[in-house]
Amino acid sequence: MILDGKAAVNQHDPALLEAIHIIEWWRGEHAKPLSRIGAKLGNYASEQGKPIVTQRLKKFPTIASKLLREPDMKLSRMADIGGVRAVLPDQNAAYKVASRLRKNWTIVRFRDYVAEPKPDGYRALHLINRNRGRLIEVQLRTPHQDTWANGVEIFSRAAAPGLKFGDGPPELREFFVALGELFANDDQGRSVDPMLFNRVEDLRKQADIFVERALDES
Repeated sequence: MILDGKAAVNQHDPALLEAIHIIEWWRGEHAKPLSRIGAKLGNYASEQGKPIVTQRLKKFPTIASKLLREPDMKLSRMADIGGVRAVLPDQNAAYKVASRLRKNWTIVRFRDYVAEPKPDGYRALHLINRNRGRLIEVQLRTPHQDTWANGVEIFSRAAAPGLKFGDGPPELREFFVALGELFANDDQGRSVDPMLFNRVEDLRKQADIFVERALDES
């Protein structure tokens, strides 16, 4: 299969081999812009305390999977082949960095998933920067938002592969939506809602049961 290391349905298919070559070439074109943006983001983010700044170049199977999952997506328009992330001390710090980037960088798209969370509960600030003709995604998160996203990643790998894309069992989806809301309350300085806290605890227990069952069956 093409998603398992470029092996392909037919290794001698010229069109398929050319497609693999083009994806690999385009992926490599993002390496230097990614490094430049990562270094510059570190400078901006460090003005807000001690951030954690990481970067990653999307792997070939992930790029191919996204193209198959979204048939209308063009490789040249894929804005997250190169990605940089800064985890900042709090939400105010994230907004300050976003404001400076929008003022000083070539930002072609800004999405505030804090003001308008994704249906699955995801929150962060996303900016798409054009650097020498290449699009690099910048994510700005609080520690709570990073913990939430890493939790989804862990559960996706362990028991629910579709969870990362908004799919998966309702036990897990409901838990992460409620957890995201609880974290958002804390990030925005609101007092803890006892009913929400208890709901998160109840859903966490259900999620644990689901994962244990899934692991036992695997």
